[in-house]
Amino acid sequence: METEWILFTAEDGHELDAYAVKADDSIGNIVLIQEIFGITDHIQSVCQRFATHGYNVIAPAIYDRFEKNITLDYTQIQEGVDYKMRLDDDFAMLDIDAARNQLGQNTAVVGYCYGGMLTHIAASRLSFDCAVSYYGGMIADNYLDLKINIPIMYHFGENDHAIPMESVDAIKKAYKNALVHVYKDAGHGFNCDMRADYHEESAKLALERTLQFVGDNL
Repeated sequence: METEWILFTAEDGHELDAYAVKADDSIGNIVLIQEIFGITDHIQSVCQRFATHGYNVIAPAIYDRFEKNITLDYTQIQEGVDYKMRLDDDFAMLDIDAARNQLGQNTAVVGYCYGGMLTHIAASRLSFDCAVSYYGGMIADNYLDLKINIPIMYHFGENDHAIPMESVDAIKKAYKNALVHVYKDAGHGFNCDMRADYHEESAKLALERTLQFVGDNL
């Protein structure tokens, strides 16, 4: 695989960076959306992992709307929340769509935490072929009215302190065609091996399900 940082332009003229990984033998494309902490080493490793399975991946640096090279430590939760609150969903969609345009057709969107919420929105508003949302917060509170016409999968931890099971049930009810997986003994951020809530068994199973789902829908 080949990794590099690239620069491209959103529809409104904003220039942003992105971490890009090119697979050796591509079978499809993924736009990968960051957590509240930016394009961390973990997010880069997730991009690389998808590339080993045949996907070209671009992770847009959506915090470039404020300043370049914003990467937070996983203890800087409040700083990450502050950045998230500053970024309007419309601007995030412009940057995500610009990343999709870099990859072209046959593209999925996959997001984690804050990116999981943005993935839910992107599945409604942008031209992706399928979507996978990992523990996206605020979906049940603010975004259940969005119409989603593409295949979508959600991953949640049963012990997520930020996303109660009532919210997961509301998502299931609102999107009856969605695949919703709940992982016993997993909390928020269970996919990230740099966080206290990392749960290896759940992360492995979620990746297997994601790869199967994306492969079936691209």
